[in-house]
Parts: sequence; C-alpha cells; structure tokens
Amino acid sequence: MKKPNQLRKILEQSIPDFVKNPDRLQLYVDGGQIVATGAESFSFEYRYTLNIIVTDFSQDIASLIVPIIAYLRINQPEIFENPQRRENAFKFQVDYNNNNTADISFEIMLTERVVAKQTADEVKMHYAKEPVWDNPKVKVYLENENNLIFDGEKWQP
Repeated sequence: MKKPNQLRKILEQSIPDFVKNPDRLQLYVDGGQIVATGAESFSFEYRYTLNIIVTDFSQDIASLIVPIIAYLRINQPEIFENPQRRENAFKFQVDYNNNNTADISFEIMLTERVVAKQTADEVKMHYAKEPVWDNPKVKVYLENENNLIFDGEKWQP
C-alpha cells in the first residue's frame, strides 16, 4: 500500500513539527479487505480505512484537513465526486486535552488497485494510476499568504 506513507509525507510537509516529533502522527490501517475477481489475473484492490491520529495538536484543525483534502482530490477523487461516498468517506473525532492542545483522529476510506500481469513464468505488479484531478499543483494557505501549509508544486508521491 502506498497511500498511508504518501499521506504521512503530505502532513509532515504541511506541519514540520511532525518531523521533529514523529510520535505525534500515527497511522493505522483498519478494516482492510482484498477484493479480487475469479478472473485468471492476480490483480486486486485494497479497500481499507486509514486512521490518522494526531496527538497534542495546538494549531487549527483546518491546517490538517486542507492538505489531506488536497491529497485526496488527486489520489482518491471519487470521495468528492460520488455523493454517496463523500457522506462517510472522511470522518474525524477530537479529544480536547486542555485549552491549548487536542488529540485528533481522522478516518478515511481508501482504495488502491494493484495490476498483476502474468507471463509464462512470472507475475509483474504495479499500482494502477488514479483518475487525475485537473489542478494537482494547488497551493493552500491558512488565513493569509504568509502561512503556506501545502504546496502541490513541491509535493511528489
């Protein structure tokens, strides 16, 4: 699976404190499924819920949500395009520790397709490309132009 590590990288780029304090950003995969058909191919799809836990967070929660949305628009666009999926595909919970910090949990329903091509004596695998969003190079600011929290120009999966 590639998306959990990609989302970690996005959040580390957006909130540099996660690089200094990596224990404040934890990712877990819950409810994973492997979906394959009865076809001769070994291709399959991962379906899972990514649980992102941020601890002792003192900034505005929007500084987490917007970079995640920017990533999802590129890498999981059906979350926004499908009205039935968008209602439950991205959830959160907040536990306020005190007046200054909170623990935040995000649950995001993700999929990843793995294409497996079989030749005579081997199987070659690769991840299928996601449908492409028209503007993946967006820059995201929080409150003013001095507070850049996500730069799509610099991000590489």
